[in-house]
Amino acid sequence: MTTIREALLACALFADLPDAALDALSGSLRWQHVERGEVLFNQGDEAAFAYLVTAGRLRLVQHTLEGKDVTMATFTSTEVIGLIVVLLGEQYPGTAEALDNAELIVLPAPPLWGLLNTHPAFSLKVIHMLADRLHEAHNRIRELSAERVQRRVARSLLRLVEKVGVAEGHGAVRLDIRLSRQDLAQMNGTTLETISRTLSAWEDDGIVESAREQIVILRPHALVRVADDLPM
Repeated sequence: MTTIREALLACALFADLPDAALDALSGSLRWQHVERGEVLFNQGDEAAFAYLVTAGRLRLVQHTLEGKDVTMATFTSTEVIGLIVVLLGEQYPGTAEALDNAELIVLPAPPLWGLLNTHPAFSLKVIHMLADRLHEAHNRIRELSAERVQRRVARSLLRLVEKVGVAEGHGAVRLDIRLSRQDLAQMNGTTLETISRTLSAWEDDGIVESAREQIVILRPHALVRVADDLPM
């Protein structure tokens, strides 16, 4: 079984820490297991911990005032959930739900603040992470407010290709994640009916192939053209 130290080394955020700091951090942490469908934390809870995903996948869902659920992000192995809010002592901005059985390392605030105060390189990585998350959030806001649904769905699928795509034959890419049409609707701020029409049209065009909770991108370049609003 992977040790906490080995799991930290596999994460870019912690990989360059000196051995002494890595050993001290490892000794202060613990594992946590969550089952598929289990909630790790709820939107509005005080952020007591951040979490390093070592196996499995989780999604962050935000409940809007209008009663809708919007999937804000998907987290996979070596990614950290909740780092910024736990450092700032804020509330979790969404509910984290396990998409698979998942293994995580629990990261309390005190040792993280210790690293920030003593290791400038770690602080710089945290700043870069925050900048990346802000950039992604701005892009999502722009997509949800200004772009056609088809472009939004194409972009969300392409983001998943980068994170969980598995190469198949003839250039196809399978999304190695359980993904229902309702999940896609939540991710893109639209309805189940709209997602069903969109995927059916793409299936007719040979762009994707979808089953109950599985999507294969048969023609990734065609999906890029949809995302960029280019003629087919």
